[in-house]
Amino acid sequence: MRKEIMQIPVKDLLESLKSGYEEYRDCLANGNDEEDLGHIKGFCVTIEQILASYGGVTSTEMLEIKQPIIGNVSMKRKKPKINYDEPAYLRKKKNVK
Repeated sequence: MRKEIMQIPVKDLLESLKSGYEEYRDCLANGNDEEDLGHIKGFCVTIEQILASYGGVTSTEMLEIKQPIIGNVSMKRKKPKINYDEPAYLRKKKNVK
């Protein structure tokens, strides 16, 4: 069993986050599809969460990097249109006409 912990400097994670925002901006400008953009958003959100949880980086600090690159674009996932709290067999019954 491995016990060593990866140690990544916060400045390196901040650079990765900046690169993610730049990639999102460039892919958006190039007309990449929603699936591609979704992968990039997921990467950015993951790095944001790591920085906030373990790096002591505030959302304000991350916004200072993000806003000049992509403005106030949300990196969060859209809420699903499907109610996953309802059992699948009931959802399927509603869709049968």
